[in-house]
Amino acid sequence: MPLPELDTVYFDSCFPLRFHPAPDEVTRHAAQLETGLALAVLAAPLDQDSDGSPLLQRLEAKLDFVLELGLLARYPQLPPARPCRIGLEAVVWQDEQPASAGDSGLLQLHPHAPSGCPLYLFVTIEASQASPDGHQHLARLQPLRHDSDTRRWERWVFQQHRQHIGKGKA
Repeated sequence: MPLPELDTVYFDSCFPLRFHPAPDEVTRHAAQLETGLALAVLAAPLDQDSDGSPLLQRLEAKLDFVLELGLLARYPQLPPARPCRIGLEAVVWQDEQPASAGDSGLLQLHPHAPSGCPLYLFVTIEASQASPDGHQHLARLQPLRHDSDTRRWERWVFQQHRQHIGKGKA
């Protein structure tokens, strides 16, 4: 079953993701913090100036490697990859698990698998229907914690949208 159109800019992908219904307050707070950090990395400009010294570039690569090892240790097993459509205000995905309209929860999304750098998006299921592949869920994103996170989310979605258009995918 094809994914429905969204009413904002979007892109299609197949990311490891999982819906967690009704997280507790401690989980919500930790997820907001982690998402803010992940968005800072994901929304960084793609064409960084490469006029830095080779020594600094090697140091940055080593730090990236060590951080990635730590994240992989924290998330040793990623959720299954699922077809999804990600927009500025909504996400649609295929899932084996049912959900009902009105359910709220946390969408754990790993946009750079096998990276351990997840996004946790608070969503409310707007529509859910059975499909031959399980269930198709349409969820509205709840506001992010900080305006800077919202700007980074928008920047990342636009970057992905432009890349997919350039590749003829969206």
